[in-house]
Amino acid sequence: MPSQTPESLVAYRITVNGIVQGVGMRPFVWRVATSMGLRGMVLNAGNGVVIEVEGKPEDCLRFIEKLKAEKPPRAVVKSFSYSKISPKGYVDFRVEQTVSEEVETLCPPDVAVCQDCLNELFNPGDRRNLYPFINCINCGPRFTIMEKLPYDRVNTSMRLFKMCSKCSIEYSDPLNRRFKAEPNACGRCGPKVRLYHRGRMMRVEDPVSEAARLINRGSIVAVKGYGGFHLACDATNRSSVLELRRRKKRGNKPFAIMVKTIGDAEKIVELNDSEREWLMHYSAPIILAKRREPNPVVEDVAPGMKYLGVFLPYTPIHHILMKSVEPPAIVLTSGNISEEPIIFRDEEAFERFEGIADYVLTYNRRIVNFADDSVGFVQDSRLRLVRRSRGFVPEPVEVELDVDGVLAMGADLNNTFALAKKGRIFLSQYMGDLENLFIRRRYLETIRRMQRLLNLKYSRVAYDLHPAYYSSQIGRSLDGGKTPVQHHYAHVLSAMAENNILGSEALGVAFDGTGYGEDGKLWGSEFIIVRDEEYVRRAHFKYVPMPGGEKAVTEPARMAFSYLYDAIGEDALNIDIGLSDSVKKALKSMVDKGINTPLTCGLGRMFDAVSALLGVCLTRTFEGEPAVMLEMAAGENVEENYPFKIAEGSEYVVDTAPIINRIVEDMRKNTPIKTISRRFHETIVRITVELADTIRLEEGINNIVLSGGVFQNRIISSRVKRLAEEKGLKTFFNNIVPTNDGGISLGQVVASGLTGEE
Repeated sequence: MPSQTPESLVAYRITVNGIVQGVGMRPFVWRVATSMGLRGMVLNAGNGVVIEVEGKPEDCLRFIEKLKAEKPPRAVVKSFSYSKISPKGYVDFRVEQTVSEEVETLCPPDVAVCQDCLNELFNPGDRRNLYPFINCINCGPRFTIMEKLPYDRVNTSMRLFKMCSKCSIEYSDPLNRRFKAEPNACGRCGPKVRLYHRGRMMRVEDPVSEAARLINRGSIVAVKGYGGFHLACDATNRSSVLELRRRKKRGNKPFAIMVKTIGDAEKIVELNDSEREWLMHYSAPIILAKRREPNPVVEDVAPGMKYLGVFLPYTPIHHILMKSVEPPAIVLTSGNISEEPIIFRDEEAFERFEGIADYVLTYNRRIVNFADDSVGFVQDSRLRLVRRSRGFVPEPVEVELDVDGVLAMGADLNNTFALAKKGRIFLSQYMGDLENLFIRRRYLETIRRMQRLLNLKYSRVAYDLHPAYYSSQIGRSLDGGKTPVQHHYAHVLSAMAENNILGSEALGVAFDGTGYGEDGKLWGSEFIIVRDEEYVRRAHFKYVPMPGGEKAVTEPARMAFSYLYDAIGEDALNIDIGLSDSVKKALKSMVDKGINTPLTCGLGRMFDAVSALLGVCLTRTFEGEPAVMLEMAAGENVEENYPFKIAEGSEYVVDTAPIINRIVEDMRKNTPIKTISRRFHETIVRITVELADTIRLEEGINNIVLSGGVFQNRIISSRVKRLAEEKGLKTFFNNIVPTNDGGISLGQVVASGLTGEE
C-alpha cells in the first residue's frame, strides 16, 4: 500500500514514445531514479514507456532533464512529455508489469550481438560460453520474433521457452544487463541448434562447429539467422561457389560474403572510416565496398564487379561458425532459389533446400517475421541503402504530413509496401519481385501480419498507376478510398519525405528503367516540378520503341538495335550487337510496323542499349545487370561528354541520336570501352545538370531531388551532385530509404496524404 506522502513531495507522469521497448529503457529509468533517491514506477504501455516519479521538486525536475538528455544506446526517442500528478506515496522505485491498451509504441528492429555478450560467448568460464542464442537488453532478435506489441516475452516466439532459475533471477534484477531482456535464455532453458542431413538430424556434440567443418570441406550449408536462412559456402573455393550458383540458379548476380573480423574485411575490400563504421554498426548491413587486388575471394563470387558485398557476423551462431571456418570469408547469400522469397520456416527449408543445401543448420525458435539482410553503400560519408530490411525495419519514417490509415502497395519490382499511422510511415521488409507466385503469396500474408503487429487499420489504399502491376490490381480490389500514384512522382516524393522538404517547391529528377506514364507510355527520364500536391512534367528523353516489349528488358541487344535504328537508320543492320541478321531484320520490321513495340523514354533502357552495343552485357541474368556492368566498365578518369541536343517545346526533349552516333564513331575508331562508357556516363551527368539549371532559372527553384534506380550508379550520382552544387543547386537523394523501387511505397503514402482519394 502507498505510504503517506509529505506535502513537500511532488509527482510527475512521464511518457516516452519511439523505439523504447526492448532496448533497455525500463532498467535505464530504474537506475537513474534509484541513484537519485526517487520513488515511483516505470512500465511498458501501448503508448510507449510510462514513468511515475515522486520526490522533492528539484530532484524530479533534474530527473526529467536527465531523461531528456540521456538514453540507452539502442533507444530512439520520438516524443517526450510529462505532466504533474498527485503523489501516490510510493515507497520505492519499481518496474511494473506491462499495461495493455491501444498500441502506439514502436517495434524495435533486430540488433547485432553486442560486445558484452561476445565477451561472455567466448569466455570458457561463463555459463553461456558458446551458447548460440546469447543476448541481453542491448542486442538480439526483436522484430523477427515479435507477434504483437507491447514488446513482452509473451508476445514473442520466446514464450515457449520458460526461463530457468538463474535466467529468471537475471531477468528480475534491475542491475543486471538482462533485466527485462525478453529473449533471455541459456543452454539449460533456451532454444537449441540442430544440424540436418537429408532431412535427418545428425548426432553431433557441436552442430555449429560441425557445420563449419563441412563448409571447410566444400559443402553448401543452409544456416538459419535472425530473419531467415542463408546458403553458405567457402568464398575462396571456386568449385563450391560455382556449384552454389548452379543450384541456386543465380546467373551472374553477386553473392554477399561474411568475413570473420573487420581486420579480415580490410584485407578483402578497401574501407574508409564511414564504411568501417557501418560494417560495425548494430544494424549490421551488407556494405558494397571496393574490391582489393589480389584477393582471396574468387572472382565468381561477384563476376566482373569492382565492389564486393561484405558484412560481419551479427548473430551468436555466425560468430561461433566464423571462429571455426578456415577461410577468411564465406559466401552467405539469401536462402532461396533466385527470384523466390527467402525461406524462414523449418518445414519449408527441409522441402525447398533439397538438392540445394547439403546440410541444414537450424534451431527450434520460430521466426515470426522474415527479413532479408539490408544492403547499402557509403557515398559522401552517408549510407545509401539499396535494400532496407533486417536491422532497419520496422523503424518508421516520420514525415511532416498529417497522414494516417493509409496502405501503400509499392511497385512490382523490389517491392516493399507501407502503412501510415499518425504521421509515421512504416515500410515493410524487402519483399522481392511480385512476378513470382511465392512472393505474391508472401506479400499478401505479410500485409496482414504487419497490420496486426502495428495494430493498424487502413481506410485508404495507394498504388502505382500501372494497370498491369499485380500490386495495383490488389490495391484496386481492396476496400477504402483509392489513390493511384504515378511511379516517378512517387520516387521524387520519397526523397522529399526522407529529406523533410515536403511543402517546398522542388525539381524532381527520376531516372529508372520504366514506369507507367500519364500518357500511357513508359516513362523513366523525368524532370518534374513538384508544388504542393501537384506535379508538372517539364522534360524527358526521347521515346524509342521496345521491340518485343518486356523481352527487350531481358535481351538488351534489342534495345541496342532500337537506339541504333533511331540514330543511324538502316545502317543499324550492319553493326554487330550479338544478333543474327535475320533477328535484326525482324526487329526492324516490328519497329516499322509498330508491332509489340511500346514506346519508352526510360533512361535505364538506354543504359541497357549502350551496354549491349559495347558488348559489355548482351543477356541479362539479374535485374539491372547491363547498367551495372556498364558502370563497372567505365574508366576512373572523367572524360569529355558526347554532344547532345535538347529540343524545346511544352516539354524539353533530349535527342539521344547524337549520343549514339558518337558512340558508334568511337567504336569504329577502336576507342577503349572504358573510355566510351565513361564518356556516356559524363554525357548523362551533363544533360541532367544543364536541364536542371535551365528549369531552375525559369521556375526559380533551387531544390533538385534525385531518385530512381539509375541514381544507385555511383558515377552518375556523385558527378551530378558535384556539378549541380557548383551551379548553386541544392541536391537531395534517397539515403536510408532505397532510391530504387523499394522506396516507392513511401512516396505513395505521401501522395495519398497530399491528394486524398481518387
